Amino acid sequence: MHPAPLLMPLPAPDWLATLRDEAAKDGRTKQDIANELGVSRTAISLLCSGKYTAKMDKVARKIAPLVMARYANRVWCPHARASITAAACEGHRTAPMAMSDAVALRQWAACRSCPQNPENQISEVNNAV
Repeated sequence: MHPAPLLMPLPAPDWLATLRDEAAKDGRTKQDIANELGVSRTAISLLCSGKYTAKMDKVARKIAPLVMARYANRVWCPHARASITAAACEGHRTAPMAMSDAVALRQWAACRSCPQNPENQISEVNNAV
């Protein structure tokens, strides 16, 4: 019988590393961070300790954009699943539709429906009235 292969742990996504860095700063409490992000202190504590048991995709959609905007001055791109500068986000968002580059076309399409796209936020407000 062969022993099970040892798996290398994946590095923490940059939003989670940013959250942990913020929590490690002197004078910062997990409760302060939770209040700023609008989540529970328990969630922040579990995320920072690596013991959060829920699906990370769901929590990443909710918390990653907030963490990156507030603590890293970056934007969380759900399509790229990475943080990017606000200028890069705007560049993707305002680029013309790509006609011959499949990767650029997928990015263009993702930007059209991105919840962080200001055009989508305006239309949501107008539809709510």
